[in-house]
Amino acid sequence: MRHRQSVAPRVRAGAQSDGCGSLPAMVTLARQKLAGRDAAFLIGDAAAPPVGEQRFDAVLVRHVLWALPDPGRALRHWAGLLRPGGRLVLVEGVWGTAGPVGIPAERLTGLLTPIAGQVRVERLSGDPLLWGGEVTDERYAVVAVTA
Repeated sequence: MRHRQSVAPRVRAGAQSDGCGSLPAMVTLARQKLAGRDAAFLIGDAAAPPVGEQRFDAVLVRHVLWALPDPGRALRHWAGLLRPGGRLVLVEGVWGTAGPVGIPAERLTGLLTPIAGQVRVERLSGDPLLWGGEVTDERYAVVAVTA
């Protein structure tokens, strides 16, 4: 099973943004959103983006990790894409009323601790501006800094 990750981040002056997704239509949409910016989008597996030996200052992943069959493997791969001192930023949570889905912050930090120098959790549930309204479930960002 292939999982998708579509990225259409804001790109500030002087910064390059790369994205990866497995659905060509989503990659095309991301390319359109950032037309004229220093951004590149690839078609590939989010757990192992096809970037070769390229290394990054930051890897940002939003609501993808919980759906992957082997989150620990993906985290190790993503951490390996970072330059020394790079940041892995993961926006995740646990949501749903019928049957909660997601990954609890404690599980995620447990997976990151062996592979990152510093790991911190930023709770995001209390900020309705991030979600378009009030949320009662667990939403957070984990920032891990590599050694």
